[in-house]
Formats: sequence, C-alpha cells, structure tokens
Amino acid sequence: MFQGFNESTIKYYKAIRKENCKKVYQENQQLYLEGVKIPLDELYFELYNYFNDVDRDLLSNRRRCISSAYNDTRFCCGTPVKEYFYIRFKLNKVNKKNALSFFFDASLDGYKYGLNIYHPDAGGMNKIRDYILDNKHYAKKVIEDFNETSLLEIQGEKYKRAYYPYEDIVLQEWLERRRISFIREENLSDVFYKRDILDCIFSAYDSVNEVYFMLKEAL
Repeated sequence: MFQGFNESTIKYYKAIRKENCKKVYQENQQLYLEGVKIPLDELYFELYNYFNDVDRDLLSNRRRCISSAYNDTRFCCGTPVKEYFYIRFKLNKVNKKNALSFFFDASLDGYKYGLNIYHPDAGGMNKIRDYILDNKHYAKKVIEDFNETSLLEIQGEKYKRAYYPYEDIVLQEWLERRRISFIREENLSDVFYKRDILDCIFSAYDSVNEVYFMLKEAL
C-alpha cells in the first residue's frame, strides 16, 4: 500500500544532483530502491485500480507507465541518470502524437500531477477547437464544471491576438490556446511523505475526468 515518499527519495536525488553519473547511482541503489522504486510501484498499483474504474483504455503494464532510472543516452547531454521520476497512464495510440495522459511527476524542485497531451501538434489542437465549436453547449458545461472545482490549473500558451473574439468567454479560454494541459504544481511539503497525497491526486483526476473523455472523443 502506498504511504507516500520518504527521506530516501530526497537523499537519492540529492546524491544524483551533486554528481550525475552511473557510479553514483550504483553506490546509492538502496536509496533508489527504498525512496523511488518501491513507492513508485505502490503508487502505480493504486492508480491502476483507479483507472480500471475510469477508462480501461488507459491501463498499461508497469514498464510502460513508470520512469526508469536512466535517461536515453541519445538525449541525456551529460546527465545519464534521471533527476526526476514520473508515472503516466497514457492512451494507447498508433502514433505518439497528441497522446492524452494522466501523470504524476516529481523531483527535488517539487511535484505536479494532472492531465496532459504529450507530443502535441497543431492538428491535435485544431481537432479540439473544432469539437468545441461543434458541441458548444456540451463543451461549455464540461468546462464550467471543471472550472468550479479549481483543483487543476489550465496551462498552455495563448495566441497573441484573439481568433475567436465573438465566442462565449468560457469557450474562448480554451479556443485561444496553442496547446492545453491541466496541472497542479506543489512544493515538497509534508503531504509528499504521506498517503494523503493520494487523496489529492485522486480528487484532481476526478475533477478532470469529463474533460478527459471530451478530449478523447475530439482527438
């Protein structure tokens, strides 16, 4: 049962941040096991059970959902070991473009969770805009319900000039964005080390479930 992260989590990432190399990772494998691998595995099974009741299209095996200890050597730029970790329950797609995913990311700088669209392109956002414009009443209701919870923040760069100035202001907030995501960012407070963090994550995911299904249909 997931009980939060722990001091080994912090000690491990401090060691890696001080000197990022495979040797330091190997010297701190016990910290990695206690502070990262075990709690991440426990969190994975908690989230797997949650998404089993939300949408089974999100279910994937552990290897596909949990970050590894090492960076991809093709892109690591001198940092072979990851200085962060994540869990992502991502919709399976034939290609990787515009992949909807519920996520949890953490590092020494803090943690965040929510709903994201990975590898977005202009075509994906155009599909979302078209769906909203074709289903204005439904989309407005979904957006208003999401806004009312205030558990996640809408993020994503907006266009410099308005392209939809005559649409409902609720819809404009989404239509005028180049990309869109729904995120909560936190510092490493006491809740990070407790099971209580799971309740926060579940509540946030609940608040964006209808958004997820709307975007899934749009994309």
